[in-house]
Amino acid sequence: MTPWKFLQLLAIPLAVVAGIYLGGWYNYILPAICFVIRPLYSLTVRQREAETAAEHPAGYSSSLYRYVALLFVPVLITVTALSVYSISHTPFDLVTFIGLGLSAGIMNGIIGFTLAHEFIHRFGTADRLAGHLLLLQNNYLHYSIEHIGGHHVYACTQKDPHTARLNESFYSFLPRAIAFTFINACEIESRRLKKNHRTFLSLHNKIFWFIFLQVFVAYVLVVLAGWLAFLFLLLQSIVAITLLHITNYLQHYGLTRKEVKEGQYEKVNTHHAWNSPGRKDTLSLFQLENHADHHMHPNRPYEELLKHEESPVLPAGYSGMILLAMIPPVWFRIMNKRISSFTTKTV
Repeated sequence: MTPWKFLQLLAIPLAVVAGIYLGGWYNYILPAICFVIRPLYSLTVRQREAETAAEHPAGYSSSLYRYVALLFVPVLITVTALSVYSISHTPFDLVTFIGLGLSAGIMNGIIGFTLAHEFIHRFGTADRLAGHLLLLQNNYLHYSIEHIGGHHVYACTQKDPHTARLNESFYSFLPRAIAFTFINACEIESRRLKKNHRTFLSLHNKIFWFIFLQVFVAYVLVVLAGWLAFLFLLLQSIVAITLLHITNYLQHYGLTRKEVKEGQYEKVNTHHAWNSPGRKDTLSLFQLENHADHHMHPNRPYEELLKHEESPVLPAGYSGMILLAMIPPVWFRIMNKRISSFTTKTV
């Protein structure tokens, strides 16, 4: 996929802006597309395989893909700020407040967290800053610590809060994932500080700085725009964080790594993450669908992620699977059978 095709994802923030200016029920355009129209399409239309690396066009530098991704950062921050401004400076009703909160949260959950995840895996200062800015507007800065130092170490084990266990519903998974994302981040940061001969209660503790930044932003928002603006930002953050974790739920549900000896697990391989089938003629969410390769090569940029034929594949795209995850009996009926079939095939 050429770098320019990812610009089609700008339709998502544009839908939020359309809701702001048209008002009322128009703020539900994006939720309707993401959680009604697209899921039904994903579940009823047969999925074709996502493209392999060989099908990516030659002649485009990696820096061009990087600039396209970075372009979205000011766009998302501006649209979020515009949404907050709209709530604090123009008349609105409950329908508008909830609809715009859902739309902004979906935008930041779908694109914001996907790009934040991409950037925190990189080593450049600008990229890391971009990733943390996207996490800051969703009040989830500590995710950067847990994801790198926790999830990528313990994925598909009992120690990973972002791996859904077999027969664990999304409603049980969500509070566990949220709580242990923070708890694990604190433990990882504590180990880092101890290694550098510093105490947890020090100015070198990233967790304290992350909390300070989030409280500072909330304080400034309340002072400049009022409590309703703060409550709006909180609502969109809740929606975005929920979308982040439901995506995590889809990506590793029921998959496990063998413990080769106490505390040590087999190396992450192609069968430790669910890939999304995708379609060659529809949008790619920065190659998020090739998730197995990301775990095998965490620092590989999104445009270089490969599809592995051996990886388990979800029966539908992310939008359709999110809908199924909301109905646990249906989810278990479909996914448990798929896990059983895949395990039998790979043994």
